[in-house]
Amino acid sequence: MPKRKAETVASSFVSPYQQTLEELRRASADGDERLDAALGVVLRALRAERGALFVRDDDGVLALRASRALPPAAPSKLDGAAPRDDVMTLGPGDEAHDRHGLVLLVRIDQQDRLLAVLGLGPREGRLTYGTQEHAFLRSVAAGAAAPIESSQLRAELRRVRQKLSVKVFELRNLFDIGRDLSGSSVEEAIQNLVITTVMGHFVVSRCGLYLLGPRGLFLSHERGLRRDGERAPIPPDEAREGLAGFNRPTTVGELPQGPLRRRLERDRLVLAVPVSTGERVDGILAIGERASGTAFSAEDGELAEALARQAATALENVRLQRIRDEKQRQDRELQIAREIQRSLLPPEPPQIAGIDVAGESRPCYEVGGDSYDWIPLGGERLALVVADVSGKGTPASLLMASVHAFVHALAGTAAPAQLIERLNRFLFARTQASRFVTLFYGELDAAEHRLVYVNAGHVPPIRVARDGTVSRLSQGGGPALGLLPDEAYQVGEVALGSGDVVAMVTDGVTEAMSPDEREFGDARVSDVLRRLSGEDSSSILSGLVAAVHDWADAPSFSDDLTALVLKAR
Repeated sequence: MPKRKAETVASSFVSPYQQTLEELRRASADGDERLDAALGVVLRALRAERGALFVRDDDGVLALRASRALPPAAPSKLDGAAPRDDVMTLGPGDEAHDRHGLVLLVRIDQQDRLLAVLGLGPREGRLTYGTQEHAFLRSVAAGAAAPIESSQLRAELRRVRQKLSVKVFELRNLFDIGRDLSGSSVEEAIQNLVITTVMGHFVVSRCGLYLLGPRGLFLSHERGLRRDGERAPIPPDEAREGLAGFNRPTTVGELPQGPLRRRLERDRLVLAVPVSTGERVDGILAIGERASGTAFSAEDGELAEALARQAATALENVRLQRIRDEKQRQDRELQIAREIQRSLLPPEPPQIAGIDVAGESRPCYEVGGDSYDWIPLGGERLALVVADVSGKGTPASLLMASVHAFVHALAGTAAPAQLIERLNRFLFARTQASRFVTLFYGELDAAEHRLVYVNAGHVPPIRVARDGTVSRLSQGGGPALGLLPDEAYQVGEVALGSGDVVAMVTDGVTEAMSPDEREFGDARVSDVLRRLSGEDSSSILSGLVAAVHDWADAPSFSDDLTALVLKAR
């Protein structure tokens, strides 16, 4: 055949495919939007009965992206291994042949990386795929690689933009909700806002917030749960067992078998989210199925966890604020109690010739159970009282106020022993069995320098005579007040010489402990009184308190400290 005629015949085969390649470049310029159109161009050029384009997704699966005339039951992905050759002929037994009706597979690679596979069915009129068609398909594969990759990149960019838009929307929501939560001081409002937000965002019809309390895990707030369901708290031990290792959003079915999981499953809740502000889990935010039936994604779990964390923080802030408010209220009440207790102490020493008196009381807490008093009885007579209520703090101070009022009301109206017996019966009838009062009550006749006293279980006062002799006022007396209902008390009496010093103290003085746990003791009280006996009562009292403070070597006392010093001039 002449050369020119041969070239004409050859061009008659190449020219239609060459034109098709030009058409393909135009059809595939827009990438993903024209894949189906490009597939149609190839099928028409080859007169193929059917065709399919499988594109590799992020998981490495060859997923069907464009198709023509595939069997109705053809799957949406290309199972089995990808073709090894550029163009691979299929026959019975090959998965793509049997399930998709394809007879030819063409690899579409980009830099030795598989991007897609073009599958073709039989040609019309029993035509076969020859060398020229294989060459054409290789050209198609080479030209399609760049548009497909570009399409994948654009699709990925769209997905990233979509995810970014969703994240921005979620962050805005979280910011708005966080602002609303931080501005609320009502637990009910906080819980309602979180539940409403979860149900609206995830489009669910039921949701529950379970919180840990003293009685266990209880349903604190819910929406859409069955009213006839079990609502008793899950006991603490069982709740802790159910929450063991629960530190991330998980499906309810992944929780340990137990009461918690059964409770959530019965209420048809499918997603469990920890409510915590740190390592400690304070509860569960449980969410029901979506109305669409779609499963919750990892991103959904992250958003729900962020909401639960915000709720936990807001609830913790409310709890701490409630504690602060309660502490401030208690501080105000203690301040009032302290002022009242201080007002019960005598304002200034009595002005009685020949008698010098000073007293001081220091509670170890804001208020205490110690007290001292001097009560003018008319003329040159004076009642002296030092008392110590068992216990410390506010309960002891309230009982001491009752004792103070009783003694003030009855001092001088009856003999000392009768007064103390009446006080004992009063306290026995109106106080708890564990409460009692030790009390020293004396009536001083300044004109005669005679002190008549009753000691009800109290530390016996120490007397230091002018010559330095030490003795204890330990005559008569009886047990502490409030323990026995009908106890009789005996009276003691002592004559005071000029310069005598009597110290009436509570056990906060004698039992004050040093850092090495040694008591201050009666002997040291006596030594201080002897050393300072030449001073007035105020100086003696200050020296005694300072000595106890130095002995304890602490900024505050471990027990209430009270002392009343009497000096006969």
